[in-house]
Amino acid sequence: MLARTVCALLGAVLLTGCGVVSDGAGSGAAARPARVTPPGPELYSDIARRMVGEGTATFVFSGVGGGETLSGQGAMRFEVGSFDADVSLTMPETGRVRALLLPTASYLAMPAAKGPARSKPWMKVAARPETRLGRTLLPVVDQLRTSFDPAQNLGLLRSARRVTEVGPATVEDVPTTQYHAVLDLRRATAQVEGGTRDQFQSMLDAGVTTLEYEVWLDTTGLPRRFSADIPTTSGLFSVTGIYRDWGRKVAVVAPKATHVFDADKLKG
Repeated sequence: MLARTVCALLGAVLLTGCGVVSDGAGSGAAARPARVTPPGPELYSDIARRMVGEGTATFVFSGVGGGETLSGQGAMRFEVGSFDADVSLTMPETGRVRALLLPTASYLAMPAAKGPARSKPWMKVAARPETRLGRTLLPVVDQLRTSFDPAQNLGLLRSARRVTEVGPATVEDVPTTQYHAVLDLRRATAQVEGGTRDQFQSMLDAGVTTLEYEVWLDTTGLPRRFSADIPTTSGLFSVTGIYRDWGRKVAVVAPKATHVFDADKLKG
């Protein structure tokens, strides 16, 4: 039951790193892009350098599409080649789901009615699981990591055919500059893995070759908001994501062992 419930979330969760968003940050309907900026890979390289310099951030997101709604929040900590996160998702169909994404293992906490025993609300999934349950849950963990890792969602800029500067905008009272990118879907597909790659490949098979992507950078070059246009088999999925608290200390730690059920302990 746990594996099926978590997997049911993926159709929505996979798109949180790159969804469609209505403008709720006060920038208004953007005019068409005007000024060409450095190529996508160069822009992303600069953003990544600044993110690693800060080391931590918090984020919030909400979205609706394909008959599904979700919202959530979290904190993340990252270095070059390393990403940890504490993510909470809420969907009407499943309630609140929390995930701790750590380098050697990840932990999933489901609503009490759908998860393991109340005394052990956390399910541990090893980076290299040894059981069928662990191997079933590993793609879920991988997709959560891919969805929330800035190197993956903001990393889509590396596949941009062109990036243009839209102009000044305000995100939560923070002055920013909005950028518009047209992504080459074939290049983007080659840069991602797992279910995200499958999703992109299905779009390619349906004749979609480009994606629209928006990112808002503050005066220091840090991302404050991102969005993208993603057509799916269920229609457009609309998500907005906001980054906050750059550089503020966050804690992403494993739950107490007494509260954890190890997926590798369930044989068969």
